[in-house]
Amino acid sequence: MLRARGRHRARRLEEHRALAHYLAGLSAFAFHDPKAMPDFRPAGAPPRAAEAAVHTADHERVRGALIGMALRAR
Repeated sequence: MLRARGRHRARRLEEHRALAHYLAGLSAFAFHDPKAMPDFRPAGAPPRAAEAAVHTADHERVRGALIGMALRAR
């Protein structure tokens, strides 16, 4: 029971820290260069086509590197 409360509290603090970091970045955009502020995307929204293409290329690059390492180990 005590461990669960501790893990829950640590998780909540981590979520709060991440949110505060994200909000600090957005407020910096809003103060210094509002035109360059990123667009709002709801949580769980599908990635944009350009982002998906970059992630697909990165995924294939990493996959090839892992396959190469697996074959070298034999």
